[in-house]
Amino acid sequence: MRLPEPAALTEVRQTNTDGQVGGALPAVGTAEPLAGFGARVISCLIDYVAPVIVLNLLISLGVALGSPTWPLVLGAVGYLGLLGFGIWNSGYLQGTTGQSLGRRVARTKLVAVETGQPVGFGSAMARQICHGVEFGIGYLWPLWDGKRQTFADKISNTVVIRVDSPTVPDATTEDRTGSTTP
Repeated sequence: MRLPEPAALTEVRQTNTDGQVGGALPAVGTAEPLAGFGARVISCLIDYVAPVIVLNLLISLGVALGSPTWPLVLGAVGYLGLLGFGIWNSGYLQGTTGQSLGRRVARTKLVAVETGQPVGFGSAMARQICHGVEFGIGYLWPLWDGKRQTFADKISNTVVIRVDSPTVPDATTEDRTGSTTP
């Protein structure tokens, strides 16, 4: 059974440089609809499952080498790498651009409901911590939620939207004088 498309967010508040709230912007969901569950699963597989598989391969390599210290050394390096990758991918990259590596592949973007913009490093990390606290149960919530939000999305006031494929520039080039050639 296919769920009907949820009503998009109806309004996003616009703030100017002074921090004053201005008129309404077009809805986040109107120009860019909310991401479906399948796209979110693809993103999750790339962002979380693939790095854990790499970690397990690294530890298996240590076991295959036969020495009792190699699994410990490679495991420790692997876990530190996994932590660093998680902070960079889910915190920095997703917080500053709205797209982790998995979100780029799945063509989705994490944005704040209020602004439609990426949430920033701190909010992205807080959102990831919320996912850990909910023990993963909240990941299923988008299946029946009208805004397709997880528990962590609701707490951090974010949504995941679909983005169009990147625009491909035409085949013309511009030289230093400003004239274009095909």
